[in-house]
Amino acid sequence: MTAEATEFTRQEAAGSETPVLGVRGLRKEFPGTLALDDVSLEVRRGEIHALLGENGAGKSTLIKCVCGAYAATAGEVRIESRPVNFATPRGAVEAGIAVVHQHFNLVPTLNVAENLWLGEDLPRRMGLVDWPKAHARARDILDYVGLDISTDAQITALRADHVAMISIAKAVASDAKIIILDEPTTALLPHEVETLFVQMRRLAQEGHSFLYVSHRLAEVFEIADRATVLRDGRNAGTFERATMDRASVIEAIVGRRGELSGRKSGSHMRESVAMEAEGLSGGGAENVSLTLHQGEILGVAGLPGSGAEDVLSLMFGRIRRRAGTIRKGEAELRLQEPADAIAAGIAYVPADRLAESVFHAESIRTNITMPSLARYLRDPILHLVNRAAEAREGKAVAERMRVRMPGIETAIDDLSGGNQQKVILGRWLSTGAQVFLLNAPTAAVDVGAKAEIYDLIEELAGEGAAILFTSTELEEYPVICDRVLVFFRGRVAGALTGDQVTEQNIMTLAAGGALDDGDD
Repeated sequence: MTAEATEFTRQEAAGSETPVLGVRGLRKEFPGTLALDDVSLEVRRGEIHALLGENGAGKSTLIKCVCGAYAATAGEVRIESRPVNFATPRGAVEAGIAVVHQHFNLVPTLNVAENLWLGEDLPRRMGLVDWPKAHARARDILDYVGLDISTDAQITALRADHVAMISIAKAVASDAKIIILDEPTTALLPHEVETLFVQMRRLAQEGHSFLYVSHRLAEVFEIADRATVLRDGRNAGTFERATMDRASVIEAIVGRRGELSGRKSGSHMRESVAMEAEGLSGGGAENVSLTLHQGEILGVAGLPGSGAEDVLSLMFGRIRRRAGTIRKGEAELRLQEPADAIAAGIAYVPADRLAESVFHAESIRTNITMPSLARYLRDPILHLVNRAAEAREGKAVAERMRVRMPGIETAIDDLSGGNQQKVILGRWLSTGAQVFLLNAPTAAVDVGAKAEIYDLIEELAGEGAAILFTSTELEEYPVICDRVLVFFRGRVAGALTGDQVTEQNIMTLAAGGALDDGDD
């Protein structure tokens, strides 16, 4: 483990003659599929280089070819101009390539020092592990990456941004020349993302290179020096920071010019009330009152811990309320548990689809029909299911949600993130839900899938569904919402409508500020 810093600036990277990582004419074929076709990429020393593209564009395949998980069919990979050909990922690690995966490379039951030493030869004294020395060296590397946490801390007790930085610290400690970050901010809150970026910029200043994979374009524009876009397994463009504009990047990603801005079909909000809450308290929410109309997309926004997300959990019975009432139409709802909400026609899509929504190793059919399986029982006593009827209904829902799939029996784990999310949304259609509570429904999906999910949400609203929406990306609220309630310290700090719904106004209220008279 080393922690020596070198004097270097990111501006010098632009003039570096020899790229740290060079990919030339890379081709990867699978039976019946051409995953990569003549792909080229360069990452310079001290550079943060973004790798962009829709799900299925070839990003993951490229990374696997670079790090030795796949053998390329043709082309070459170079490390500091030296051709390399890795038989295993271990060879890539020894050559200076480190990959930090979306869910990080750590063992949650081990402490920080143990994770940093995982896969390395521990220092020994008289034949025994020298733990004081191991912790001292772990402390050195944590200090180097600017992480002020105990080396004895358990991974499960740490914040998500700390976990991300420990994974990066582990890569730095292995003398990695290039660190590949695969969706590192998916589980991070906005302030945690900024903390991560501060440390990444500092490490880049000292000569470390990053290949940064993300679907969050706002973050890419904030952190990346350059960006390479893949589309359908081919290069679709490389953008320098000075000339990188959102519309051009989106065009390169999806193959058409576009911008995610503004409701396409206007508001569908009706006068009739679908659901309302009065004096609602529970979790981090205090004395919250709101009215949700049929056809309305109502946003709830706020900083982490503001109580905004807890409102959705309260209205689905995921957490118990301390006070207040919830009504749907004329009926007051008790909502002791989610089953009560489902029976009342309320649907909930959680933020973490992989942990809370997806039935892994099951088919698309099963994932769509699970909440409404009772409809397909031939015999309610023997629990015999009419599989043909179930498959027909599942296929109809999947087609309506525009799920890209080989067939309804395809395993959901084989789908892209965007298509998985369409399945999760679609599963509630067959339950007859009229109210949809959507917690970050476009998290970790590419820009093309995000636009499709927006369209599906609007279609639901156009059919009269009432939608309560929250997101960790402030730019989404002006795109999709009719109104936005902004939370501060558990309470509604303000309501925004029409042209008032801007990122600036949301952030101002979420931080406890007041809008200028011109913004009212």
